[in-house]
Amino acid sequence: CIAAWEAVGAVPPSHACLNDKQVLWELGDASQDDVTQIAMMEMQMANTIACDLLTARGFQGNLLKAEIRRKKSKKAQELVMVPNSKERVEALSKASTHCAILQ
Repeated sequence: CIAAWEAVGAVPPSHACLNDKQVLWELGDASQDDVTQIAMMEMQMANTIACDLLTARGFQGNLLKAEIRRKKSKKAQELVMVPNSKERVEALSKASTHCAILQ
């Protein structure tokens, strides 16, 4: 039973389930007319406006700022495959395994 809780990240609390492709949503996963995409864009705009307003009024609004993940474009992934390109060098420097640059 504990193995099931570990798989979803409840014991210890790691939020591992949020990395599952069936759970994780990113901007660009579906068409622009999709209800989920529209809701995500509206939430992002509301967060940005609220944080900017708090900052303008003297609070530390930037501490509450959140960014919704955006799906990487195919063009960005193709640039990683160009030998000696700046993008490839940066991706290789950040990679922890030999296949990590493709993810």
